[in-house]
Amino acid sequence: MAILFLPQEHKYINIDPSESIEWTSVTSVISKFKEPFDADNVAAKAAKNKKSKWYGLDPEVIKEAWKNEASKAVNLGSWYHAQRERDLLSCSTISIDDCIVPVVPYIEKDGIKQAPVQKLENGIYPEHLVYLKSAGICGQADRVEVINGTVNIYDYKTNKEIKSEGFTNWEGITKKMLAPVNHLDDCNLNHYNIQLSIYMYIILKHNPKLKPGKLVIEHIQFKEAGKDAYDNRVVLYDDKGEPVVDKIVQYHLPFLKEEVISIINYLKG
Repeated sequence: MAILFLPQEHKYINIDPSESIEWTSVTSVISKFKEPFDADNVAAKAAKNKKSKWYGLDPEVIKEAWKNEASKAVNLGSWYHAQRERDLLSCSTISIDDCIVPVVPYIEKDGIKQAPVQKLENGIYPEHLVYLKSAGICGQADRVEVINGTVNIYDYKTNKEIKSEGFTNWEGITKKMLAPVNHLDDCNLNHYNIQLSIYMYIILKHNPKLKPGKLVIEHIQFKEAGKDAYDNRVVLYDDKGEPVVDKIVQYHLPFLKEEVISIINYLKG
């Protein structure tokens, strides 16, 4: 299957024009099962809430501040992913669990990534592009390890915080994701758990002899130089102009196989 990833548009397309599949990214799939963020409504409420740091501000100013924070987070994420990718690709082999395995570079043509063969051998696969034709789903796992027949998946997150619970209102009602995964709290840790579980499910569909191993979120936390006018973090940069990593916190997550199956069946209608 010949698929290209267009990074500027964050879009997957077929190389062969005769292929009629319209690919949906894994992150776009997950967004279908969480309530959309109503920035206008939330900003208006925050501006009127005397307990909010946004109290008294113009909602447009609040939304612009949120937009700037999101842009900073994207830039930090791009920088960190590029660093890890460069570090991995500088090695020909890596020793993991007393097993020396090759680092398998992704396929790139004219600066555009292409989907590799989905059958995997022992190795480390940075920025591994996976797809499931039957569901029209594509995605890229930051790091896939295949060690002695077991698949481990790692993903790097650089956002300010990772939440393991949904928002609970004054009535004690906690926000949940949408059906068919409405038993899960609507929080970014669960979103990431589903994301990695979909990657694992796709890899195992193509490699039925492999076994599921670890699903790990690595939360990259940066040193702070202080706070801005809105009490948002100001990241510390070194003399080379690069952000300074403070620590990395790992979240080991379960393989949500049944949830993935229910999502795929829902998408298929």
